Amino acid sequence: MRISTIHKRTWALRPLAAVLLMASFGANAHVVPPESFHPAVEAYRRAMFTLSLNPVRWDLVKADTHRIGEQYSSVAAAPAERYLSDIQEALAPVLAANGGMVTPSSLRIVAAKRVFERSTEALAHMLLLQLEAAQDSMPDSGSAGKSLSEARQLWEAFTHEVKAADPDGFREVGLAWLRASTASGSKGISGIGEVAFDHEQFRAASAPITEYVRENFFEDYSVPASPPFQPLPRRSGTFKPHAIVPPKLPPGSNLNKQLPRPRQILNMVTMGVDESETILIALGDMAFDSPFIFGEPARSLGISCNTCHNKGVTNPNVFIPALSTRPGGLDVSSSYFAPHANNGHFDALDTPDLRGIRFLAPYGRNGRFTSLREFTRNVIVNEFNGAEPDPMLMDGMIAYLNEFDFLPNPLLNPDGTLAGGATAAAKRGEKLFVRPYAKMNGMSCATCHDPSNNFVDGKRHDIGSFPPSEPHSRDRTLDTPTLLGIVYSAPYFHDGSLPTLLAVSEWFNDEHKLGLSSAELGELTAYLEAVGSGTDAMEDTLYTLEAELEEFKFFLST
Repeated sequence: MRISTIHKRTWALRPLAAVLLMASFGANAHVVPPESFHPAVEAYRRAMFTLSLNPVRWDLVKADTHRIGEQYSSVAAAPAERYLSDIQEALAPVLAANGGMVTPSSLRIVAAKRVFERSTEALAHMLLLQLEAAQDSMPDSGSAGKSLSEARQLWEAFTHEVKAADPDGFREVGLAWLRASTASGSKGISGIGEVAFDHEQFRAASAPITEYVRENFFEDYSVPASPPFQPLPRRSGTFKPHAIVPPKLPPGSNLNKQLPRPRQILNMVTMGVDESETILIALGDMAFDSPFIFGEPARSLGISCNTCHNKGVTNPNVFIPALSTRPGGLDVSSSYFAPHANNGHFDALDTPDLRGIRFLAPYGRNGRFTSLREFTRNVIVNEFNGAEPDPMLMDGMIAYLNEFDFLPNPLLNPDGTLAGGATAAAKRGEKLFVRPYAKMNGMSCATCHDPSNNFVDGKRHDIGSFPPSEPHSRDRTLDTPTLLGIVYSAPYFHDGSLPTLLAVSEWFNDEHKLGLSSAELGELTAYLEAVGSGTDAMEDTLYTLEAELEEFKFFLST
């Protein structure tokens, strides 16, 4: 009976495995170059993304609208001045409310709507002015082509949404751009085949563009008071109100994985196990690499567990404006990935290293999960909007995660003490690490980072690394992170706010008044570097095809 049940479940999972397999090799399989936009368009697209979030990073909105204003002023000084004045007026209430960090919804949506509308009008006006400049340019001056090019670049502010929601209008405007380009003339090649600028044809060709932009994005422009704020051509006769606009990250985003890649160590592989016989682990590996376990928008964007935890370690490249403070971290509890699980405040977290994760409970930066299974489920469902995962899929993911091993470190003895190969400075630092400090109530660094227990204690502590929600509240406790492998997972602290291990040593010395000298801080840092190092941390090649084919073979074994 049991064998029959397992057999049925295995067959039931075959379609799922096929989907995961295709997804694993279809998402982010190559390095994606950053998109290049006109400066005003880049600022607009980024502001549009930011304004649609909850919470809104008003500091970023202020900076990007200022960039739009600078570009606007180069073509129309007076309208640009009015634009910046309107933006300042719209932002004033939200910036006054708690410094803009947590904004009441009534203020947030009103301000975001107004800023988006005015910014859309600004981009549209710049586009229209450039088309006018092209029409009014002198023959043979070459300025018509320059102005047309500028206008065409500004059109990119709206193309993603227009293409999805009004494909007929997008096609007609696209043909108009082509006709306008032809009418603007050409110098030919070496003076041969030169075509003069035709004012009459240019005006006729550009008229549909002017009409479309003016009607949909400029005159009395208004949008519904609900995010996401998008430049949809709602007044177009061919607008499709129920069209789905594909997710698109703002300019400046980076989901590329680092090269060379981190070396992943799976315990069963190092023990000589044939990967083709570890079917459940293979299923978990596939799921870890697949965006199809997540919901929208992560699925369409090709985001998987492996995007942030490249090869089970960290990806220091990951960055999304308004969701990241610095590369290598994200606010995964904002409204973007999973609106139902939004916690309403900006709390970008540094991506943790998953090496040795089976030894590192509790899970989450604040240690809110004691179960690795529940933590993983929460990532899928409540951070990236995925459906409730199949129990066997969860079995596979946990089986896979439990194979992640720490890097071998010849500088450590089995009990976590430094071995003979460590430097003299590191050994002096070890004594500082285990020394009790009066200002820490007689505790030492080793009290929490227990060398005999993979440098963790399985507890949560308030070390004072971020402010409380209110005076005397006890909401600042964080889990104790391991020190193993930390040389390869900068920056440090839960929010990635400290760039180096020396900065960590200096922070503790200042915060807890340890009284260490500059020389002692160097020795303590040398100790941390010895503990946090390892053998062959990165793969020895930039070329990943062979490794990907090997993993493909592993996946096929399921």
